[in-house]
Amino acid sequence: MIKSANGDKLAIKQKDVKLNGWAIESRIYAEDPFRNFLPSIGRLKRYRPPAEGTLSNGAIIRNDTGVYEGGEISMYYDPMIAKLCTWGEDRGVAINVMKEALDSFELDGIGHNIPFLQAVYDHDRFERGDITTAFIADEYPDGFMGADPNSGHMRKIAAVCALMHDITEHRAAEISGALPNHARHIPDEWAVQIGELNFTADINGERGLRTIVMDNPEEDKAAIEMEVMTAWKPGQELVRAYVDNEAFTFKNHKCAEGYRVWHRGCEFKVAVRTPRGAELAKLMPIKVAPDTSNLLLCPMPGVIVSVLVEEGQEVQDGQALAVVEAMKMENTLRAEKKGVISKINAAAGDNLAVDEVIMEFATE
Repeated sequence: MIKSANGDKLAIKQKDVKLNGWAIESRIYAEDPFRNFLPSIGRLKRYRPPAEGTLSNGAIIRNDTGVYEGGEISMYYDPMIAKLCTWGEDRGVAINVMKEALDSFELDGIGHNIPFLQAVYDHDRFERGDITTAFIADEYPDGFMGADPNSGHMRKIAAVCALMHDITEHRAAEISGALPNHARHIPDEWAVQIGELNFTADINGERGLRTIVMDNPEEDKAAIEMEVMTAWKPGQELVRAYVDNEAFTFKNHKCAEGYRVWHRGCEFKVAVRTPRGAELAKLMPIKVAPDTSNLLLCPMPGVIVSVLVEEGQEVQDGQALAVVEAMKMENTLRAEKKGVISKINAAAGDNLAVDEVIMEFATE
């Protein structure tokens, strides 16, 4: 660019530029797609991008980045984290390699746009190439809420999570120091709940390749037998498995009664219980989420630039209430409905975390 600006001639001509395969670039950003792509800040608790290099099919993965695990994403700079690139002999290969690369991209500590990228690459319009600059507005007019769950993927996740739980239980049973004649019995059948689906997973075989019979008693369909193999160990967040001899990768966090799983733009709570535990779980009351409709919450970590209202003031729908600065951008927060300000909890210059209360409205 400098030489061109200086009037120097390029060393090559357009005819020397040859097309060779297909390349795709995914820009990984510290932006939360579930919050209308608002910037996110914090420490990278986990940053482990996919391995770079040439794959067995000739495809290539490259990751251009300047961050590291333990580093800080601040509010003062551009929120880009990495440029993940894949190359293949054609567009289909490049897309599939990108899907697999994003599946294995471990990134924790901040909100990021990997789920959105996964949803786009899995979208049939994108795979067909039927896209324009209006793609996001057309497909997500009310904002991105996650990809549509794939029932086949959900069944695979349920099977692998059942095996993960089985591995964990067998490991716990081998802990030394147990009382004699009190060997722990590990059942072969587990009840798995993922979303609104319920399965029974009957696990057969020893260590290594396992046969898992997945049945959904609530569906009038025959049970499906799946061959599952994984080298996963308890505590690992990235799960690499082979289901019916096909690679299947997802990320997980251990939680009460099971795992929280992220795969292809979807997030699932997967509960793995004994059949009796599943029966009792149906009797548990559902916790009601707190009502925050009378609060103005900070939508992102940032600095309060100004508060535009006072306590006791009546505000109208759409009226500007406060301005928050983050990632070099000012964001105006507006009232969603008519109301009266009862309390202001923040002032100009305050640094707020996400979801901190800026002001409260009087309840009717």
